[in-house]
Amino acid sequence: MPLNINYISDLLNYEKLQSALYIVSTPIGNLSDITLRALKVLSSVDIILCEDTRISKRLTIKYGINTKLIPFHKFNTRKIIPSIISKLSKGFSVALISDSGTPLISDPGSDLINECVNNDFKVISIPGPSATTASIVLSTFNNSSFSFHGFFPRQKKEINFVIQNLKNSLYPLIFFESPKRIIKTLKIIQNEITNCRITFVRELTKKYEEIINSTLTDVIKELDKREKIVGEITFIIEPLYKKTNLDLSRQEIIMLAKKLQDQGKNISYISKDLSQNFGLSKREIYQILIKNMK
Repeated sequence: MPLNINYISDLLNYEKLQSALYIVSTPIGNLSDITLRALKVLSSVDIILCEDTRISKRLTIKYGINTKLIPFHKFNTRKIIPSIISKLSKGFSVALISDSGTPLISDPGSDLINECVNNDFKVISIPGPSATTASIVLSTFNNSSFSFHGFFPRQKKEINFVIQNLKNSLYPLIFFESPKRIIKTLKIIQNEITNCRITFVRELTKKYEEIINSTLTDVIKELDKREKIVGEITFIIEPLYKKTNLDLSRQEIIMLAKKLQDQGKNISYISKDLSQNFGLSKREIYQILIKNMK
């Protein structure tokens, strides 16, 4: 018996859709990954803001959603935000989607969120697909913690900053990249650091999904063989800061702990994390930190 989307969505609709800005996650490839709640919201709001109406129509047509689509991208956000704020002030409900995945992750939208907050309009997140989390679970690295950096930078100064982060990282670093630049980007990394492990993810959730867990050198060799590379790409670099417990001094423990503290981690979390990563006593690390950190 076929799945009755409208019936199930109605069951999930415990209250009438309220006037608000809804941040709605959409599939990153396979359209079947849409959530029932997302379908309900997209069907019920007054307008949908999207990056490219041609791409978003693939989703709305598939699920019979007739809500008006309005382009919202980096080139028109300043112009269109006042009209969106005006609609919200009149009680309209608005959904924001990106071409794929979770909006605002390497996509426009933060200015709109700020305006909504400043004007006391409710903002509601409708969670769903995200290429970042879908990719990290495919890697062979310890993924209890990771650092996401969006698209790999283009400017030399920014590249140098990212390379330093790579060299000093305690956790896997995740990047997006275009198929046209991926080989160039990986070779930039190769020239700056020793060979390391990498997880290469392409066309995630789609028919020709590809996952490679290998060394940076081997991935570059494989990609160099291809006449053309297509599809959305995520790649993950292994943590490069590695020392054994015999090498790790009290000063280095404090240095690493301060990096984690800058990321908002508390001493208890830091003690557990360093203990797991370096084979040290959690209790001893904790004692060092409470004496040397604020």
